[in-house]
Amino acid sequence: MLTAHPTEVQRQSTQVAMQEIAELLEQRERMVLTAEERAENDLALQRQVLTLWHTRLVRGERLRVLDEVKNGIGYYRSTFFTEVPRLYAHTASLWAQRFPDAPFTPGTFLQVGSWIGGDRDGNPFVTADILRDTLRLQSAAAFDFYLAEVHEVGGTLSVSRALHPVTPALDALAAASPDQSVQRRDEPYRRALSGIYARLVATMRTLDVPLPTRAALGDAAPYGNAAELRAELHVVHESLVHTGLTLLASGRLRALMTAVDVFGFHLAPLDLRQNADVHEKVVAELLIAGLASPTNTWPSTKRRA
Repeated sequence: MLTAHPTEVQRQSTQVAMQEIAELLEQRERMVLTAEERAENDLALQRQVLTLWHTRLVRGERLRVLDEVKNGIGYYRSTFFTEVPRLYAHTASLWAQRFPDAPFTPGTFLQVGSWIGGDRDGNPFVTADILRDTLRLQSAAAFDFYLAEVHEVGGTLSVSRALHPVTPALDALAAASPDQSVQRRDEPYRRALSGIYARLVATMRTLDVPLPTRAALGDAAPYGNAAELRAELHVVHESLVHTGLTLLASGRLRALMTAVDVFGFHLAPLDLRQNADVHEKVVAELLIAGLASPTNTWPSTKRRA
């Protein structure tokens, strides 16, 4: 569960710099670098440390609620989008080793949640408009990630129909794609993924989510829900598996399917926290018509009952 409190302290600028430093240090520890590569790593580390040293660690003014929301979403981009699918893949691998004859069907065993943008307890700035904007920002982050991954997966799946067969379901998915490029006529996987990309963009439009800079190749019907997106990705995955290209079905494509399972079109459930006095007032107003006295005048034992 992400809360607003830690995001009030750390700025995105320092967060990014420290992540870069961590990656550079990991590179030094896990890779054998040439003298030239080591020197480049040294310079990159010096640049990041110098930047961090001269970056203001504390903000000059209090964050707005939406600033906190954006900071919270930054953690998804830097961690959850990649690490949660990796956790699932690792768990599936361990399961296969321990139970080779049993399928791995865990459902969604890990769910990320947040209350940033929904915590009204003592914060008068968390309004209905803020809640709508929060949900829109969360959704946009999920869609942006999916679009980037679909584009990358499509770029790698250059399998030609002239060299390898596909399943009828994949063939139908490619045929329904708005991608009618002559250059990709014999590349059904790329055409299918272009269609998925177009449907994602159309879905963003229906949900009033900011559209991506990379436009779709044509118009397509929006998805009704994330399960429909998952089903079409499954068609791509199953075609690869059933035609002997299982290695291509793993990795990025499988991770994307897991991400859709976990994050859906909403990114994360948003907890709505409210002061108990407000709840008490609302309940009293709802029940007052059929009661002899307001509920807020009752003893606590009677209210609980």
